[in-house]
Amino acid sequence: MNSPIRQQDMCDQKPWLTPREQVSHLKSKGVRFRYMSEAEAVEYLTKNNNYFRLRSYRTGFPKVSDGKRKGEYVNLDFKMLVDLSIIDMLLRNEMISLTLDIEHFCKVDLLGRIEQHAEDGYEIVQDYLSEQDTFDSKGNVTNWVKKEISRCESSAYSAGILAKYSGFNMPVWAFLEVITFGAFNSFILFCAKRFDDDELRDRFYLLRVAKDLRNACAHNSCILNGLASGENARRANNGVMKALSKIDGIGSYQRKARMSNERIRQIVTTLYLHKEVSSKGVIKHKAQSLSKFISRANRNINYYKGAEVITSSFSFLSKVIGAWYFCDAEDMPSCDS
Repeated sequence: MNSPIRQQDMCDQKPWLTPREQVSHLKSKGVRFRYMSEAEAVEYLTKNNNYFRLRSYRTGFPKVSDGKRKGEYVNLDFKMLVDLSIIDMLLRNEMISLTLDIEHFCKVDLLGRIEQHAEDGYEIVQDYLSEQDTFDSKGNVTNWVKKEISRCESSAYSAGILAKYSGFNMPVWAFLEVITFGAFNSFILFCAKRFDDDELRDRFYLLRVAKDLRNACAHNSCILNGLASGENARRANNGVMKALSKIDGIGSYQRKARMSNERIRQIVTTLYLHKEVSSKGVIKHKAQSLSKFISRANRNINYYKGAEVITSSFSFLSKVIGAWYFCDAEDMPSCDS
């Protein structure tokens, strides 16, 4: 039986606001409508975006500390929230694309390492699956990887592969086609230990970061509504920090401050891993796409004067992408198109 809603809980509940009321609420918080009229804002909130998501981007803007406008935003226009939501959508698309490339090239690389170690393609899969066996509360053997694979038996994309192999007795090249990104990374760690491969072990930790970002993007989570520096419980990878230290225009303070934000750390780690594992052709193509993204992100940068969290984050990412994904002169027409 559900417990009754406490009076305090009811007091904490937010009222449902119509788009017109949402605009009025934003105005009461100091949000202005100079670049986008109130009527346009109402239409936008009605047809284009979720108010809860859109207003979340306000966290990057400072508030008035005293006087009549105390508590209101210093210089926040509704159009700025719209602009950030568009940039955020483009960022998610770029990051998803990067992680797909990363997964592909890491699988190609892993198959090469397995071949170099003269492993039996069937045996290594069975050894890995056996290592994932655990016992449930009733003493029955359970295996999380096998459960994930079994859920794909009716998939239009995996059923054909699984139908060829009974009892999970499949070669590694087929196995890699039917497991999730999480299971793949678990298999990476298994192989790293089996081969005593420090590079592969390091890749496992990098992939874990990329996986977190991929999951956030796949669930359409906002990214640019939480860019403030802070104490990050997770240390940035040494290889990533070393690569950042070689970029002109990024000093030690900026590097540490920006990488203390978990979202920035995930983005930069994913960019780093992508450039480390992908082919030259893919990196060149991605340089064009990322250049377009950075151009769009900075198009209205003058909007954000005074919003240091936003401007410093955009500046940092622009420098990182410019250094790691440089567009040659011959590619510039494609980059700017």
